[in-house]
Amino acid sequence: MFKQALTAAAVAALCACGGGGGGGGSGGGFMPITAAPAQTPAKSPDPVLQAPAVVSQNCRPTEQDNHVNCDMVPGEVPTGLSVPAGAFASFTNRTGVPLQIDQIDAFTGERKNWSEYCAYVEHLNTFQWPAGQGEVGCSAKNIGEDYAPMRWGASTGLLVEPNQTVILNSHTEPSSIEHTYSLHVSVLNTGVQSWRQPQVDQVIPCDGQMQSTVLSAWQNTTGHDMHLIGASIYAETPSSAAPNTMSGNACIYVFTADGTQKYNNCDQAVRTRGEVSFPLVTINPGDLVGAQATNACQSGSHWNWAAFLRVW
Repeated sequence: MFKQALTAAAVAALCACGGGGGGGGSGGGFMPITAAPAQTPAKSPDPVLQAPAVVSQNCRPTEQDNHVNCDMVPGEVPTGLSVPAGAFASFTNRTGVPLQIDQIDAFTGERKNWSEYCAYVEHLNTFQWPAGQGEVGCSAKNIGEDYAPMRWGASTGLLVEPNQTVILNSHTEPSSIEHTYSLHVSVLNTGVQSWRQPQVDQVIPCDGQMQSTVLSAWQNTTGHDMHLIGASIYAETPSSAAPNTMSGNACIYVFTADGTQKYNNCDQAVRTRGEVSFPLVTINPGDLVGAQATNACQSGSHWNWAAFLRVW
């Protein structure tokens, strides 16, 4: 595991204020008094998503009572499974050819709790080792919400090699609930690996000061060029005004083998949960690719951020 110290340029990028990539602040003074607006009619609740139609492919229990494994099959109809509270599902590529997951949908039917679910390649770990194996994506919903789709880019999907397994596992507060998962799978065309940053999940206790995630960059040890084309951002803060946005900057970097910064992207989108796409960046043999976020929040709560970098 390579842990890269921040270069001076990286520190400057993370600490920069203003501009397109920095966090905004409230201005001084008072707003002028204006007439009260007309009362807005009460909004009807958003309709709750319906459970997706799924086809379970050759599912079987495993040695673990709370784990069901199914075949991962490409096609127009999503592959899926409903699992009871506290259980998890996995899907194995037994086709003999590489596949890609274009999108995962999850359904619970409840909106009273905060909840998340994550996808893992090969290992049910909240870290990666080696790059691309372990936790490769997460989706969360706040109270009153449904899950947004989990994706690895608008026109790319998660690469799943023959005999590889993708595991789906949920976490709900204060208790577990049933989940239905739906996987949109196709034969490999634009598949990418998902490299987690930081490499190990960090749930950081707020201390009222600006804090940062660990910058633990991955090194290209393949001996050939690789490419970086975007990231899927996971972001959770205790802020009621911006629960899915870091209060400080967040940046994606590429360094040369000696630690010289050759690329950085500190756009607003890197701070916020969702998808980030940008023109292709080449990762030469020996180069390192990493990402880091900064945030400040009041003591007594926690925050979390991860960038799942799309690499091929």
